[in-house]
Amino acid sequence: MRLPSLIALRTFEVAARRRNFTEAAQELSVTPGAVSRQIRLLEAELGVSLFDRTRNTVSLNENGRKLAATVSQAFDLLIRGADELRGQDDGPIHITCAPSIASHWLMRRLNQYAADNPDITLSLEATEQLTDLERGEATLAIRFTTADSPAPASERLFCETFFPVCSPAYLEQFGPFDAPRDLLKARLIHTHWRNAANLRLPGWDDWFAAYVGEAEPQAGGMRFGLIGHAIQGAVSGQGFALGTTALASDDIANGRLVVPFAERCRLRTPWEYRLAWSRKTTPAEKVRRLIDWLAAEARASAGPDSEGEGG
Repeated sequence: MRLPSLIALRTFEVAARRRNFTEAAQELSVTPGAVSRQIRLLEAELGVSLFDRTRNTVSLNENGRKLAATVSQAFDLLIRGADELRGQDDGPIHITCAPSIASHWLMRRLNQYAADNPDITLSLEATEQLTDLERGEATLAIRFTTADSPAPASERLFCETFFPVCSPAYLEQFGPFDAPRDLLKARLIHTHWRNAANLRLPGWDDWFAAYVGEAEPQAGGMRFGLIGHAIQGAVSGQGFALGTTALASDDIANGRLVVPFAERCRLRTPWEYRLAWSRKTTPAEKVRRLIDWLAAEARASAGPDSEGEGG
């Protein structure tokens, strides 16, 4: 019996997984019309319909669900075989993470690792989109998750805490800031958290409630949509930002930021950054070396906050 078109089967697999032709088209870098045509070609070749179609939606029917299970297993086997071969060659290690941790922590370390390991090719994609590690869309990903729901194959990098930071120049000009109440007179830099998961992360209102016992001052200050921009604002002397273990550690180590209250007055959270990989295959030796190296770098940059269990 003749095998159906692999292009059509791949298109169907993505459409069945996404449950949406437009999203499938985005993943495949084609138009929604092209997805629809491939699905209809597959249906004609098989002699059955695979989706129930209404005016605005499509959904898998019983035939589609049966085929989706089989096709998904088949492509998983193909991906697994390809991954095993990739682990034996000199292909790049592809890493994805959010832009904030890429620019404030990961990029400079990958530059150092690449310089020390010229035989290894590294590829970094800074994006808020979650890549599918099980389907080979990336080798490694830094994920922001809660401590009670870690990725199945992962290693912790940072336990995230939040604490006030400012530039040495701001501290010298407007300080001293010896006690938490002193920040009532400070210029504050706020972050409006924007992320696909709509995370509830601490802000200045939480910090003032915990360490001052009254509401934060409402007048003045700066507001940014990304925490990385807020930290950069603090570096440039615009005021106090709530720094984080992962994103402020290098600026603190290099003297661009100071922490007036040292280890005191830190808001601890259940959130952590983890380095994740596919649970279906054992990381190749060169990937395992990079995992271990990044975990050691995280422990060194975060200090006591990074101690604890691994993957």
